[in-house]
Amino acid sequence: MDVASLLRPWAEQAHSTISRELFDALEAVQGNDLLRRSLTDPSRSGEERGALARRIFSTALGDAATGIVELLSSRAWATEEAFSEGLESSAVVLAGFAAERRMGPEGLDTVVDDALGMQAVLEEDPELQQALTDARAPREAKLRLLDRVAPSLREEGRLLAEQAILTPRAHRPHRVLADWAELLAEVREGGIARVRYAGALDDAQVERLRGALSRLYGRELKIVLDEDRTLVGGLRITVGDEVIDGSVAARLNELQERIRA
Repeated sequence: MDVASLLRPWAEQAHSTISRELFDALEAVQGNDLLRRSLTDPSRSGEERGALARRIFSTALGDAATGIVELLSSRAWATEEAFSEGLESSAVVLAGFAAERRMGPEGLDTVVDDALGMQAVLEEDPELQQALTDARAPREAKLRLLDRVAPSLREEGRLLAEQAILTPRAHRPHRVLADWAELLAEVREGGIARVRYAGALDDAQVERLRGALSRLYGRELKIVLDEDRTLVGGLRITVGDEVIDGSVAARLNELQERIRA
């Protein structure tokens, strides 16, 4: 489902409040099996499911968020999980639209940058990630810690970071934020290429790399640079689930495997 196209009618009124309300709706749906089954029940018509969603959520959510949940509920979903994923994606995309409305065309990029920046912080510090997701820690304590370690997050980026650490999901927050950043990068008709390198890359090299990857994948890619001294030399590029490993470390490992064989 192309969530961005589906939600474009709400882009001009997008606000972080709407995104937050959609996350609240997601939490309600995930926490109530009967509600989730009712909103995805194939024996009911789309109109009936949409009307049910409006009756349930109109008193708790604003008009825009209620309208989005109604629209999603009226569509046919293969599984209940797919419906939940669609609702989550909608909340993330609305955060991107809110940043775009507030800051202009570069707004989406700022949310992607914030999500990737927070993802990197959590990935590099497992103890911090554990502290932020500890079920025994009070919510307010987690939010204070988030503000201490990432004080420069913009409004929408902070909202996504908050949701990633406070709401239990199948994956750890750093993985969730990476997925959300990728989703928002797709909304801007691009994608993310994470480039791990040893040594240094100058601006000209980065631009040549961007051009080569964009031609290879047929779309403009956002380049995210991460220095990695373990590589010795060369590059390790990740685009989605695909890895292009041109590092010296990878070639040495391959050589060692051949010697052992």
